[in-house]
Amino acid sequence: MKEPTVEEISAYARWLTQACQEAGLDAEQYGRTVLIIATDHFLSEQVTCQVDENDVLRWYWSWGKPIAHLRDATRILTTDEVDDLVAAIKNVVSIQIRRR
Repeated sequence: MKEPTVEEISAYARWLTQACQEAGLDAEQYGRTVLIIATDHFLSEQVTCQVDENDVLRWYWSWGKPIAHLRDATRILTTDEVDDLVAAIKNVVSIQIRRR
Protein backbone atom coordinates (compact mmCIF):
# COMPACT_ATOMS: atom_id res chain seq x y z
CA MET A 1 0.00 0.00 0.00
CA LYS A 2 1.39 3.40 -0.94
CA GLU A 3 1.76 6.03 1.73
CA PRO A 4 -0.58 9.02 1.29
CA THR A 5 0.97 12.26 0.12
CA VAL A 6 0.89 15.52 2.04
CA GLU A 7 -1.54 16.83 -0.58
CA GLU A 8 -3.93 13.88 -0.07
CA ILE A 9 -3.88 14.29 3.70
CA SER A 10 -4.43 18.04 3.33
CA ALA A 11 -7.41 17.35 1.05
CA TYR A 12 -8.99 15.11 3.71
CA ALA A 13 -8.40 17.86 6.28
CA ARG A 14 -10.02 20.43 4.00
CA TRP A 15 -13.00 18.09 3.46
CA LEU A 16 -13.48 17.55 7.20
CA THR A 17 -13.09 21.28 7.91
CA GLN A 18 -15.81 22.14 5.38
CA ALA A 19 -18.11 19.40 6.72
CA CYS A 20 -17.68 20.70 10.28
CA GLN A 21 -18.43 24.25 9.14
CA GLU A 22 -21.54 23.07 7.27
CA ALA A 23 -22.65 21.37 10.51
CA GLY A 24 -22.44 24.72 12.33
CA LEU A 25 -19.05 24.23 13.98
CA ASP A 26 -16.25 26.80 13.92
CA ALA A 27 -13.45 24.84 12.23
CA GLU A 28 -10.05 25.86 10.85
CA GLN A 29 -7.53 23.77 8.94
CA TYR A 30 -3.81 23.78 9.74
CA GLY A 31 -2.17 21.31 7.36
CA ARG A 32 -3.19 17.82 8.49
CA THR A 33 -4.87 19.17 11.63
CA VAL A 34 -8.37 20.60 12.04
CA LEU A 35 -9.12 22.87 15.00
CA ILE A 36 -12.76 22.86 16.09
CA ILE A 37 -13.83 25.59 18.49
CA ALA A 38 -17.03 25.24 20.52
CA THR A 39 -19.63 27.97 20.17
CA ASP A 40 -19.02 29.20 23.72
CA HIS A 41 -15.23 29.18 23.07
CA PHE A 42 -14.79 27.24 26.32
CA LEU A 43 -13.85 23.94 24.72
CA SER A 44 -11.94 23.27 21.53
CA GLU A 45 -10.48 20.15 20.00
CA GLN A 46 -7.77 19.39 17.47
CA VAL A 47 -8.06 16.31 15.29
CA THR A 48 -5.20 15.12 13.12
CA CYS A 49 -5.16 12.96 10.01
CA GLN A 50 -2.36 10.38 10.06
CA VAL A 51 -1.49 6.82 9.11
CA ASP A 52 -2.12 4.14 11.73
CA GLU A 53 0.01 1.02 12.49
CA ASN A 54 -1.69 -0.79 9.56
CA ASP A 55 -0.88 2.02 7.09
CA VAL A 56 -4.54 3.13 7.03
CA LEU A 57 -5.27 6.85 7.08
CA ARG A 58 -7.32 7.75 10.20
CA TRP A 59 -8.38 10.76 12.24
CA TYR A 60 -7.01 11.05 15.78
CA TRP A 61 -8.16 13.05 18.80
CA SER A 62 -5.66 15.43 20.44
CA TRP A 63 -5.12 12.80 23.16
CA GLY A 64 -3.82 10.30 20.58
CA LYS A 65 -6.79 7.94 20.23
CA PRO A 66 -8.37 7.25 16.83
CA ILE A 67 -11.87 8.63 16.38
CA ALA A 68 -14.47 5.88 16.72
CA HIS A 69 -18.11 5.70 15.72
CA LEU A 70 -20.39 7.56 18.14
CA ARG A 71 -22.61 4.53 18.87
CA ASP A 72 -20.00 1.77 18.43
CA ALA A 73 -16.69 2.66 20.08
CA THR A 74 -15.09 -0.54 18.74
CA ARG A 75 -15.45 0.68 15.13
CA ILE A 76 -12.68 3.10 14.18
CA LEU A 77 -13.84 5.52 11.50
CA THR A 78 -12.10 5.91 8.14
CA THR A 79 -11.28 9.27 6.58
CA ASP A 80 -14.18 8.81 4.13
CA GLU A 81 -16.85 8.59 6.87
CA VAL A 82 -17.14 12.35 7.16
CA ASP A 83 -20.71 12.51 8.48
CA ASP A 84 -19.87 10.08 11.29
CA LEU A 85 -16.63 11.95 12.03
CA VAL A 86 -18.52 15.24 12.32
CA ALA A 87 -21.11 13.63 14.64
CA ALA A 88 -18.35 12.31 16.92
CA ILE A 89 -16.54 15.66 16.95
CA LYS A 90 -19.76 17.57 17.60
CA ASN A 91 -20.50 15.25 20.51
CA VAL A 92 -17.17 16.18 22.12
CA VAL A 93 -17.10 19.93 21.55
CA SER A 94 -20.79 20.43 22.32
CA ILE A 95 -20.59 19.18 25.89
CA GLN A 96 -22.51 21.53 28.14
CA ILE A 97 -20.23 23.01 30.78
CA ARG A 98 -21.88 23.47 34.16
CA ARG A 99 -21.00 26.78 35.68
CA ARG A 100 -21.09 27.21 39.43
